[in-house]
Amino acid sequence: MSEYLLGIDNGNTISKAAIFDLQGREIRVTSRKAESEYPRKGWTERSMDALWRGTCMTIKEALDTSGIKPEQIIGIGTTGHGNGLYLIDKEGQPARPGIQSLDSRAADIIADWNRSSLHDQVFPYTTQSLWPAQPNALLAWIKQNEPQIYQHIGAVLMVKDYIKYCLTGEITSDFSDMSGTSLMDVRNKCYSDDLLDLYGLKEMRSALPRLVNSFDIAGRVTPDAARATGLAAGTPVVGGLFDVDASALGAGVYRPGQVCIIAGTWSINEIVTSDPIVDPALFMTSIYTVPDLWLTIEASATSATNLEWFVTQFCAEERAAADRRAISVYDVCSEMVDSLPPGGTDIIFHPFLFGSNVQATARSGFYGIAGWHTKAHMLRALYEGVVYGHLSHFEKLRDACGSGSRLESVRLSGGGAHSSVWTQIFADTLQLPMEVPEGIEIGARGAAMSAGIGVGVYKDHDDAVDKAVKVKRRQEPDPEATPFYLARYAEYQRLVDCMREPWDRLSRLKQG
Repeated sequence: MSEYLLGIDNGNTISKAAIFDLQGREIRVTSRKAESEYPRKGWTERSMDALWRGTCMTIKEALDTSGIKPEQIIGIGTTGHGNGLYLIDKEGQPARPGIQSLDSRAADIIADWNRSSLHDQVFPYTTQSLWPAQPNALLAWIKQNEPQIYQHIGAVLMVKDYIKYCLTGEITSDFSDMSGTSLMDVRNKCYSDDLLDLYGLKEMRSALPRLVNSFDIAGRVTPDAARATGLAAGTPVVGGLFDVDASALGAGVYRPGQVCIIAGTWSINEIVTSDPIVDPALFMTSIYTVPDLWLTIEASATSATNLEWFVTQFCAEERAAADRRAISVYDVCSEMVDSLPPGGTDIIFHPFLFGSNVQATARSGFYGIAGWHTKAHMLRALYEGVVYGHLSHFEKLRDACGSGSRLESVRLSGGGAHSSVWTQIFADTLQLPMEVPEGIEIGARGAAMSAGIGVGVYKDHDDAVDKAVKVKRRQEPDPEATPFYLARYAEYQRLVDCMREPWDRLSRLKQG
């Protein structure tokens, strides 16, 4: 009887269940929208009970439609968005709606912390920036604004840990996910009473979950969870991992010096290192899922989601053409971009529709549009602008690693990797080969691979990558195209500097 692994991936908007064979092939993937609620400005929440029910339905559908028997699933791994806050009360029930990683209710708390010396005090422990959706800030907000809930907190969990708790009844988290929360002494791989005391959260120490490795068996599917999901009771569930780790592992990035870029909702740019990189200019250094390695991340919400917005707002004709040809509208967009050569547009695009890595008030913009420009010119500018946003992060990572680091290639995943045109722009601009792994659900595969290590079908991460990850295509940089992109990147950066004051002024304009 064949054996399979299950990866569960709970992002901010979608819950997915993906069944893989032991060679890493996607056998069945099902998904369900996870509804969010916005009860107040800056709040992004969702019902934890509804999230669990939706995940159960997704798992059950994957089993039912694949024809795979529950007992053929030999291991389960979970992943999900980092940060946010999913609280369990002292009776083991959801304490309040889950808070997602897009939430900004704690912005004033972060502003207060940044005005004080707190960042300088905590950074030696956390090795990362402070931001509003991290659990430390959210717990401080709940302590101030929801004291009755705060006093009754039993466990502080990430989203994948809540799903794992529902599956197993065990309260655990893993080192990779918790190391991104600013609640850990990252270099020493442990919780710190001194750190919690600096936040005014020392009473939360007993609520922090037991830490396990991503591949350690953290529990087994309970009879109740088996009835809800269709899984077999007793199936092992491993510790799981931070979604950025899951995507890197699922892409085959597991050795020092390897780089992973995810061109999706967020621009995720990460490098594996043997020692932690401690640099306040960088977004985050966290514990990698592979033992004794570290993951340094530069990220912002500036990637392929810009194209999704453009297509929704301006591409009705292209959608109709795609329907007639039975292809994706994004394929049509890539064809339009490919109709122009490198250097074929002199429009510059800033990909800041949903946030920025340059300043809080930054806004998106097309610069230099003239009457003779077409939609193809604007699309090419958008593709290039997204790559320039990634390049600005990549340069920081490369500088932090030092001139002695030798980077040979990049594993590229996310929606942007589906386009060979976009992949080529990445290769030409970063001046490195781009390797695109097979499959669609790269993060879920990383979670399933961790489960495979935990149950012993893979000896270690080296063996898991060798057996479960294949490269679909490799695209080499074109040295003749690179100068065109670097010239436009220089203008992109000059425009960032020029727009800083106008962006601040625009942010103060009142809407009628």
